[in-house]
Amino acid sequence: MVKSRKCPPMWADLCVLAPGTAAELSGTPGSASRLLPCGAGRDAVVITPMVRGLAALDSLDLPVGDGLAVLADHVHGELIVIVEGGHLPLWEGMPGVRVLSAGAWLLVPVRGSYGTPAAAWLSRPSDDRLGSGRFTAGGPTTLAEVPAVLDVEQLRDAVLAADQIVGAP
Repeated sequence: MVKSRKCPPMWADLCVLAPGTAAELSGTPGSASRLLPCGAGRDAVVITPMVRGLAALDSLDLPVGDGLAVLADHVHGELIVIVEGGHLPLWEGMPGVRVLSAGAWLLVPVRGSYGTPAAAWLSRPSDDRLGSGRFTAGGPTTLAEVPAVLDVEQLRDAVLAADQIVGAP
């Protein structure tokens, strides 16, 4: 008998909510998330549809797991990636992508919470990157406190490559 190797999970696998995850998100109170101001060195890149953003992450060959600051808005079918700020021109004119920067707000799960249907971590910022003592018990108070791990230019190139596979919106 041949043993089959278990393939590592892919980002695209996260597009469909598992029944247990859906139930967990449905039962979370509204206090499981909070609005954070964007800007001050961090932007949120919102990619529609979510499957397009997940395909981009898969093409970067990033392991699925914590540490990357990636959110899902299952209500609107969007993927949200926290990145270094100041790269808005990279995304101008790209359909299905918008950037939340200074003056915008982002819904983020509080520390210790998976989130809500409108803001669920697919990859939580890792505690070793958060630094000690920077947060209140509920987590970050501004987006600037969330580590931006993904390279903005690589993410943009990956979204463009995903458009060739998934199709641009």
